[in-house]
Amino acid sequence: MVGKKVVRFEPAVGEPRGTRDAVVPGDDPVDDATVVGVEYRGADFAESKVYGFGAERCVFDSVRFPSTLRQATITESVLRVCDLANVQADDSSMFETEVAHGRLTGLSWTAGVLRDVLIDSSRADLSSFAESRLRTVVFRDCDLRQADFQRTEFRNVRFERCNLTGARFADARPQQNLRFEDCDLTGITGVTALRGATIQGGDLEALAATLARELGITVEWQD
Repeated sequence: MVGKKVVRFEPAVGEPRGTRDAVVPGDDPVDDATVVGVEYRGADFAESKVYGFGAERCVFDSVRFPSTLRQATITESVLRVCDLANVQADDSSMFETEVAHGRLTGLSWTAGVLRDVLIDSSRADLSSFAESRLRTVVFRDCDLRQADFQRTEFRNVRFERCNLTGARFADARPQQNLRFEDCDLTGITGVTALRGATIQGGDLEALAATLARELGITVEWQD
């Protein structure tokens, strides 16, 4: 029997070049403004509520993002050690961007778009990507406990060494190449919606128990 060919993909993210230091307050995130080639370091915008902000080829280093960032667009940028905890970023889009060592606990990115995005070594427990479209996205070494992926569309998405304990996948829509590699999938819900996904490594026994529970199967273990 010939095994299924593994299709490897990596997001097309790059390092922004030729950036300039942010100018205060001229480069601060405000409604319907777009900044290009700006580098933010140590900025705190947590008290702001912003709609329609755009950032292209920017670097965000140790930045606290606005508490509301709806309908935002972030393109070809890098977010390092940034705080997006509890940020309301619904209806937002992120393209060709890397998020590394971030704090995304409670982030709401619902009904949005992620395309060519790498989220690496970040804490994103209780985050929500529900009803979003993910295309060529990799979550690597992330804490995604109780994250919400309900009704999310997956195309070329890979989870690597992530803790997905209690994550929700009800009515998820895997389109192509959804992979879980060495992930903790204990107690996930909506597992039957992941038809067509590939799971490699991890605690497959716990996953089998979760699947049995969702299918109404009682498993009696013998000593």
